[in-house]
Amino acid sequence: MAYIPKIKTVGDAITLRPEEISAAFRSYYASLYHLADAPPPMSSLDEVREYIETNLHTRLQDSEVSLLDKPISKKELLQALKSTKNGKSPGPDGLPAEYYKEFQDLLLPPLLATLNALNSDTPFHPHTLCATITVLPKPGKDPAVCESYRPISLLNSDVKLLARVLADRLKLCLPRLVHPDQVGFIPGREARDGTQRVLNAVVAARNSGQRLLLLSTDAEKAFDRVSWPFLFQTLRSLGIGPGFLAWTRALYTSPTARVKVNGALSDSFQIFNGTRQGCPLSPLLFALSLEPFLEAVRRDPAIPGIKGVCHTHKISAYADDMLFFLTDALNALPAVVAAFERYGRLAGMKINMTKSEILNISLPAGTAAGLAAAFPFHWCKTKMKYLGIWISPSLQDLYALNFQPLLGTLRGDLAEWNTKFISWMGRVAVFKMNILPRLLYLFQTVPVAIPGIFFKSVRSDMIRFVWAGRRPRLSVSVMYRPKEAGGLALPDLVAYHRAAQLTRLVDWTATNGVKRWLDLEGEGVGVPLWSLPWLPHRAVPKEARCHPLVGATMRLWDRLKFSHSLSSSPSPLLPLSSNPLFSPGIRRTLQQHLTDSNRLLALHVAHIPSLQALTSRPDLPPLSFLDRFNFQQIRHYLSSLQGGHALTRALSPFERLCTQKLPLTHGISTIYALLQSKETDPPPYMGRWEAELNITMTEADWSTVLFLTHHGTRMVRYHETSYKILVRWYCTPLRLFQCVGSTDPNCWRCGEELGSYLHIWWYCSPLQNYWKWVGAVIREITDLTLEHSPQTFLLLFTGLSTASFKKSVAFRLLLAARQLIPRHWKRKSVPSLREWTVQVEEMYLVEERIASHEGTHQAFGLTWFYWRRFVDSTSLRNRLAAELPTPT
Repeated sequence: MAYIPKIKTVGDAITLRPEEISAAFRSYYASLYHLADAPPPMSSLDEVREYIETNLHTRLQDSEVSLLDKPISKKELLQALKSTKNGKSPGPDGLPAEYYKEFQDLLLPPLLATLNALNSDTPFHPHTLCATITVLPKPGKDPAVCESYRPISLLNSDVKLLARVLADRLKLCLPRLVHPDQVGFIPGREARDGTQRVLNAVVAARNSGQRLLLLSTDAEKAFDRVSWPFLFQTLRSLGIGPGFLAWTRALYTSPTARVKVNGALSDSFQIFNGTRQGCPLSPLLFALSLEPFLEAVRRDPAIPGIKGVCHTHKISAYADDMLFFLTDALNALPAVVAAFERYGRLAGMKINMTKSEILNISLPAGTAAGLAAAFPFHWCKTKMKYLGIWISPSLQDLYALNFQPLLGTLRGDLAEWNTKFISWMGRVAVFKMNILPRLLYLFQTVPVAIPGIFFKSVRSDMIRFVWAGRRPRLSVSVMYRPKEAGGLALPDLVAYHRAAQLTRLVDWTATNGVKRWLDLEGEGVGVPLWSLPWLPHRAVPKEARCHPLVGATMRLWDRLKFSHSLSSSPSPLLPLSSNPLFSPGIRRTLQQHLTDSNRLLALHVAHIPSLQALTSRPDLPPLSFLDRFNFQQIRHYLSSLQGGHALTRALSPFERLCTQKLPLTHGISTIYALLQSKETDPPPYMGRWEAELNITMTEADWSTVLFLTHHGTRMVRYHETSYKILVRWYCTPLRLFQCVGSTDPNCWRCGEELGSYLHIWWYCSPLQNYWKWVGAVIREITDLTLEHSPQTFLLLFTGLSTASFKKSVAFRLLLAARQLIPRHWKRKSVPSLREWTVQVEEMYLVEERIASHEGTHQAFGLTWFYWRRFVDSTSLRNRLAAELPTPT
């Protein structure tokens, strides 16, 4: 929460007084949340009802109404509680989600009864619906103006649990209720669906010669201005049942709020409109309330839009971020303004004309100048920002507009992070959490070809940052590997970009076809998009290869499908319908006998060995002579293909992704893992361990070692030390001698033998005594005898149950013992019992705090019981008293 030192009051006077700053925010939000008379006049309600019923024709099915109206179950409430994140600020009652989780057995039964009682229009207690509004500054806005802050409502946890249950139910019905034009907060839809649609609209307009304007509107406080009568009439017109309506109405019956500014709370005020930002149900209700307006635009003949393969595209919306595709701007712009005026009067939305932007794609300059004089929109000269990306009339500019500026921003951010003290693994985490998401967003939303110099530059910056400007001690190819394969899961940006492009290919082959950008992208490429990846190279139309977006994806696909074993040529998914190389085509009656799909593929036919084996379906008319002849033509075509034996093989993992009926979830992560799976050889350090220890470890053995290394502890320094030991990160005398040549290769501790990796960590005679008494103390504390070997003490490979060993105190004692050796690096001394005891006690205190925070006291006590008994024993005190000072 930002500190606000001053604010403008009435008459633009600046005040520095805390009570006046608080009063100014209260006055602003009290007026914002009371825009109209309550209740509205009957004539207004009639107009609202007529507007909504004219423009809404989708209704819930009976089964969906029953789903929304059924009593809330304990399972639903538990799931809502489980999905609520810890550490969030509580509402005015001060009870966070952790309180409900800790005492769920006591609190959930009465809470469940209370929430189900609301179904019969029993209201919440007034204090329950009170919220605390915290204000967050909007970037690039004047911080001295109340309008420059985003209000976030901190609701009481019981209210949020009800809203989350209702949201989880509504999400199941939302994709059918909300048109594909809306891509924000709808399950299965993403921001990239909106941006790729815009980019394809630009391409379609250029290719077809249509005169296109893009209008991006700026809605002023859209969520906060929603009219409740309009919202509830929309819900009724959609067929929402009385139970769900009663629960929703309970959330909107006389709610109140107080504004928290600089730690001080204002006086309370009542709320009469808006969907509260911070409520899980709010964005879904907003999407439903916007649907009548969007349908009114779609139905308006004065707004023609741009044509795709099957649909006309007029508008794309991500919540209140709306973009209009205007092809007849002279008539369409006045119609859009009129539509907004009527919708704003009924639903409360207000468009800021001067902040709304227009980008001319292909309209003649003279016409554009006339429109600019007639409408107060801001006309962009060369580019316009939509959903965080820059759009230009020429797609050739997209890389320069979006990726090059980001490169400079990332370098600045990494330089800022470089000034902080961050561990090695912390630097990897910074790149994954701070840098990677911004790159991934552009990879998805701007799917253009990216030159290799971009990835080379980012990779160089990444390596320099991760290694803090020092010489890398581990190859980046090993660090790219997943943790379970011996790496650090450092992001491979080239592979992530490839995965983002390949998700488009999966979308092309989807059978549901709900993504509207597919309709525009398929316009003018010569064949259906779903067939492109599986056609022979010479059959891909020139129009597809020249398309700025399709061509980039296809060129990448041509490079990867063989090198990463994603597919073969020909593929079992080779299309027979929509195949330019199969001129006879497919008779519809034959296709009905071969598949229920409207796409006939080679796999539907290749398994039928002969004409005699082709059987007619009993529910269809018998195959005619022409059908059988057409089948023979298909067989002849398939037999003429070079490598035709591949048509009967099993589908590859990527091909299975393309043919699954359910939408692909976590698409980029799934395909990224698929691309990484090409690397099957173990990392080099595993071979060096086996060679030096003269042992052979199976893949399962190494999996155990990697699991304990990466998931054994949540304390980063122990995790980092474990991985550094495993990958042989530490520079030994022998290694320095081999690299530099001017140092002594002998051990600095004993001075008698070569300072190899295993000698420095294990075989050195002073250190052997250390490891022996570590094993002896572990045996005394836990009654567990560990094998005295480097694979046990250094690699943590004990042969015991991994889950049990991870929970044991013996595992923690080993971690602490290994942690001390780097502290004595390049010194003759070895760790002492006192050092080890202090190290374990520090670990104990950290885990105690974690257990206190997470409420896992019982498991914590079981783990550390034997250590506490040992610490309190005379045995430890006698050993410490007898211990000689360690030589320095």
